[in-house]
Amino acid sequence: MSRVSRKEDAFFLMFQEFSKMTSEASELFLEIVENYDKLSYRIPEIKEFETRGDEMVNKIITTLNSSFITPFDREDISALALKMDDIVDGLENVSARFKLYDIDEMRPEAIEMAKLILEATLDLDHAFAKFPDFKKDESLLKETKAANDAEDRGDVVYRDGLAAIFRSDLHTVDILKWKSLLDKMENTLDACKNVANEIQNVIVKNG
Repeated sequence: MSRVSRKEDAFFLMFQEFSKMTSEASELFLEIVENYDKLSYRIPEIKEFETRGDEMVNKIITTLNSSFITPFDREDISALALKMDDIVDGLENVSARFKLYDIDEMRPEAIEMAKLILEATLDLDHAFAKFPDFKKDESLLKETKAANDAEDRGDVVYRDGLAAIFRSDLHTVDILKWKSLLDKMENTLDACKNVANEIQNVIVKNG
């Protein structure tokens, strides 16, 4: 079991809470995308997760500003919190545009990207569960690598998706809409990779 006895370990608990919330948002996002005709009404719930993400960043930064002792560098704690927030912001950014762009049918590429976003956030969940022991638990790097691998596979889905859209008989406006949506989903996967890389950075700096 992860140690949580010292004051500085409060940061690990907050990151675990943040990560859990992020994976829950990703799970809802996938449910909406996979069942868009039935669940598009739940899109506003993604905004609620985005608001909770902002609250988590504020909680972490407030705790940081009042703490004399931290488990690793202050700038890395701040950077990690902001990078975590980028994931939820990305999900909200995409889901809001489903309505803005009047999307009435989901494309298979979007479903595949949503699956990979959930996979990456679950990998980050596993990483944050082990984060309190980052100086000892070598398996933590495997979890961050798994998140990076999901992003790498997302690059392939993204490129293939764009190719399919450009070759389709969609109207030009619809092509532009879907390119924008896939761009933003790819950015969300990039945000997951950025979190994984930030965790790796902490391990290297404090190893």
